[in-house]
Amino acid sequence: MTTTSPTTEFDLARTLKQLCAIGAPSGHEDRLIVFVNDWLTERGLTPTIDRLGQITVSFPGSDPEANSVLVSAHLDQLGLVVSNVDANGYVRFERLGGVPERVLPGTRIVIHTSKGDVPAVVGLKSHHLTPPEDKYKALPTASLYLDLGADSAAAVEALGVRVGDPCVYEFSWTELDGGRFSTTSLDDRLGVAALLALVERLIDASPAGTVHVAFTTQEEFHVRGTLALIQKLDPDIVINVDVAPAADTPDLAGATAVKLGEGPVLNRLSFHGRGTLGGLIPHPALLEAADAAAAAVCDSFQYEVIIGLINDAAFVPMASGKGIATMGVAIPTRYTHSPIETAQLTDLEQTVILLERLAGDCASLNLERPRL
Repeated sequence: MTTTSPTTEFDLARTLKQLCAIGAPSGHEDRLIVFVNDWLTERGLTPTIDRLGQITVSFPGSDPEANSVLVSAHLDQLGLVVSNVDANGYVRFERLGGVPERVLPGTRIVIHTSKGDVPAVVGLKSHHLTPPEDKYKALPTASLYLDLGADSAAAVEALGVRVGDPCVYEFSWTELDGGRFSTTSLDDRLGVAALLALVERLIDASPAGTVHVAFTTQEEFHVRGTLALIQKLDPDIVINVDVAPAADTPDLAGATAVKLGEGPVLNRLSFHGRGTLGGLIPHPALLEAADAAAAAVCDSFQYEVIIGLINDAAFVPMASGKGIATMGVAIPTRYTHSPIETAQLTDLEQTVILLERLAGDCASLNLERPRL
């Protein structure tokens, strides 16, 4: 297994690029677990890793009566899973998480195997041979395949590819104008980078309330990881850091209020609307504290109400008998779940500043209801 060694001198942009370059599909996050764990231990910290691969580092508070806070972001990215290999060496697959099928044809893919990484491409019917009625269709997964260059099932087997092996988009990084960049897996390496920057700030701090910083797994596979951490840490407050789909492009204008370059996003409602019917209405006192913190330390910030999205925060409020005050802080991102997710560095930087202030303010927050 190949991993990238962390650097000892922290640089937010460079660290984000390192994080995005490490493939970590849901349930197979080990490469990124190694990176984050090494990064934390190099700074003299003692992280713990649970059986799901989730990493937690805690900063004990000085006031036993103060609220404890869990700040979380997920390590994993969406991907594919090998489901079958035909006699001619073409590899069939299923989606691992919410991969949009319409972006797959012609996409470069990397298969993670026990023998190492294997490059592949998703086949695309030659334009010259595509009938007019098919030129504007988004094909389902069952009609797609990976081309490894192999010409037989035996050749695929020799490469180490087996049914069940995970796959990810091939890593790329493109610098765009205005401090913006396009890459793979910004969902949620933006959140992971923000948490590492927060840890840098907490190392020399003396929080009144205990602050847990956690890196979760399997978020893209039905938001599973955080619930185990709640049972273990029993926090009073959870602040989940993820991405917010930006709607500032011509095809999404007005879908939400989120834009690149306008700072951190405070989620005021999320609802999946299908499947689990999960979602989150943030605790009013916590949202009020986030409002005040953002107004005090951020150049600008924005709000989000979104249907069709959930994340690790979706089921947290009911995960403990006492009830947990929960909210989402997000970083605006264009083209989510595609190989060209796009974000802006200033939004990430402002999110780090907000998280530091909010984690401190939460220590003395009154969480009781009703609020009249």
